[in-house]
Amino acid sequence: MNERELKSLFCSSLKSNHVKNNDLIPTSEIRIVEEAHFRSFDLLIAAVTKEPDDIHDYGQYNNILVRTQLLKQFARHEKCRIDCIRFYPVEIKSDDDVLDERLPKQIIDAILAFGLSILVLDKNHSKLARNIGKFLPTTLVCYTGIDDHFEVVSRFDRLISSGVLNLKKTILAKVLEGSNTGSKAYSRLVALERIFQKIIFNQLYFENLGMTEREIEFLQMIAGIKPPSSSQEMKKLSKMIKETANAKMTDYM
Repeated sequence: MNERELKSLFCSSLKSNHVKNNDLIPTSEIRIVEEAHFRSFDLLIAAVTKEPDDIHDYGQYNNILVRTQLLKQFARHEKCRIDCIRFYPVEIKSDDDVLDERLPKQIIDAILAFGLSILVLDKNHSKLARNIGKFLPTTLVCYTGIDDHFEVVSRFDRLISSGVLNLKKTILAKVLEGSNTGSKAYSRLVALERIFQKIIFNQLYFENLGMTEREIEFLQMIAGIKPPSSSQEMKKLSKMIKETANAKMTDYM
């Protein structure tokens, strides 16, 4: 079948609760948007849960802080709490579609935007992907070939709120303040990391950076500190170039 037909079947499957092994994607109190988020995703499922997320869970807590603008925008429209909102970006691949190098990028785009990814495959693609699904950072949903019945065959249940933007805070704190890693240095690094994550995420989807006054004040304090001298760095670089200028391959053998 083509993508439109598979998409229609999957939407029907969600509404009729015909997704086997599904403990991730809501099937009630949901709003489904097609060609969502600048057409980055085939479907975007927006769910308003009855119970709020546990903000003491670091992943959920950081997810709300980093994606505040997006969540607030939706919360105003749906008149709900931001900790009751969950987004599920879905990529649909029918048997008429070719699985090529675009797929990893689509999975990564979903993770960067919403912290997770859901991939829905048609019957023939499912036969090939069932064995490798567990190695992909996405929740894999396969069509069974029967009416509107689908099955979750692998689940990637980690909510990625920051990804590669995480700092090695413990190591840096040790460098700055010895072994006392639970003190000021660590907390400052956490704040700095979160501000960077928020800026990078918001500049992808919004015109403003969405920073609070306290975050701006914190960056202004850093801006007032004299950075390491670039001339000293240039001298070090020049020295390194001279030291390696006459290096031969045989020196390393």
